[in-house]
Amino acid sequence: MTEINREEKDSNAISADVPLEAKTMVMSRTEEKIIGPRLVCTTASGESRIYPLKETKLVIGRSVEADINLLDPLISRKHCVIENTQDGFILRNVSTTNPLLLNDKPVTEKRLYTGDQIRIGSATLAFISDRAQDEKKLDTKMLSQAKNSRWGMWFVVSLLIILVGYLSYFKAYTPLKVNWALSAVSKQIKLGKYLSAQNSLKHLLDLNLSAEHRDQAKELLTESTLAIIQQRAQTEDLHAVIEYLKTYLVEYGAGKESEVLWDRLDYYRLTQAQRLELATDFQPALRQYASIKEDSIYFEEAHKAIGRIWLAHQKRPRKDQTLAQLLKEAETHFRAQRYLKPVNQNAYLLYQAALTLEPGNGLALKRIGQMKSFYRENGEKYFLQGNWPRALSYFERYYLIDTETKEINHKMIICREKLTEARVLNQEAGSAKTSSEKMVKGKKNNHLEQTEKKEEIKRLLEESGTESTWIMKYLFEDQQGEIESEKPW
Repeated sequence: MTEINREEKDSNAISADVPLEAKTMVMSRTEEKIIGPRLVCTTASGESRIYPLKETKLVIGRSVEADINLLDPLISRKHCVIENTQDGFILRNVSTTNPLLLNDKPVTEKRLYTGDQIRIGSATLAFISDRAQDEKKLDTKMLSQAKNSRWGMWFVVSLLIILVGYLSYFKAYTPLKVNWALSAVSKQIKLGKYLSAQNSLKHLLDLNLSAEHRDQAKELLTESTLAIIQQRAQTEDLHAVIEYLKTYLVEYGAGKESEVLWDRLDYYRLTQAQRLELATDFQPALRQYASIKEDSIYFEEAHKAIGRIWLAHQKRPRKDQTLAQLLKEAETHFRAQRYLKPVNQNAYLLYQAALTLEPGNGLALKRIGQMKSFYRENGEKYFLQGNWPRALSYFERYYLIDTETKEINHKMIICREKLTEARVLNQEAGSAKTSSEKMVKGKKNNHLEQTEKKEEIKRLLEESGTESTWIMKYLFEDQQGEIESEKPW
């Protein structure tokens, strides 16, 4: 990959004069050998490398953790994502600093067709597919197909309405009828009737379906909901789209098939937070940033923004101080172990302000390193002891200083999982106080389990990732006279 980037850099002047038509790769389909959808990274000298698109999600960027690693300073660590959906491959920009070009036009999210060229930094990747569904169709053909299928569509919709009404009245779904209903809904989705499909699927899920049919219905429901929110995001305020998606996830977000919607929720939260930050509406922006989960590809960028706003919020009163004054006051707070607290009066803030005046200041860099070691060593100690609340408390503060250490983020996720497990066990113990409660079987137990899942999802939606309550209370809404002995500062 390094060689490719070097060749692209050396031949940058040449490639700039080459028209798009000259770069476009034309590949004919042969029956002898079909290798499937892939990306072809081509240099100006003619060398190329093929990346088969076999995974559900593929991350492209400068980071070594990216699935396609491109070493170019104009490429973000996680620049863009390609998702394999039932409707085709979707390209989405996840960088907030660098553009993503598709066929020389900037895009945020776009469906890929064979022959399309993706450009990030100085790298060009061509999308090539042997599948007929990835070929662009002429508008006239699409109009003809829509006209020919109009009567069939109305016939399917009419039959579906009759079926749902009949089966709802008699409450007697047979496997054959359920299969027929799911097939009809699938056709509705292909025809773009997402809202009707969603309503029909919600009705089906209220019935006593088999595990196989329930899984199929959930997958179709996720597909139709994803299409609905994509349409709404183009015409509505993002806040309304986020609230719509949260309401849906409370009801249907427990299964693995909903992961794509949780990912989309984090994407919309990040986008909304960036808009609020640009408008200097910082507290609502922070709440959106802080709601992004630790296992999301957007978490690192969100947490950097939290630290950026936090520091800017505190540096304002310090802009007139000299380097000597900042270092003297910082040393006082450092010796008292006031590392991150209280707001506007802590060592980390003052050392960062000093680095603004003198970026290479040795004392400031040394002290920040010592604070990181303090939080990490104590976090590791409590982590090994299984004291998850204390370990998480130290790791959170370490991560506020340094978001680059993936190991710390991973351990934060483990701590939260352990705390969730403990909370669930406590709830189960509380629900089994009497022998009569232990004997409850069948539908009652099932109903209780579903209720508990919904309550847990509500909590995740309110406090996912770095909890917004923690961010606001301990970083921005400092209460005078309130002492938290369990909080290391």
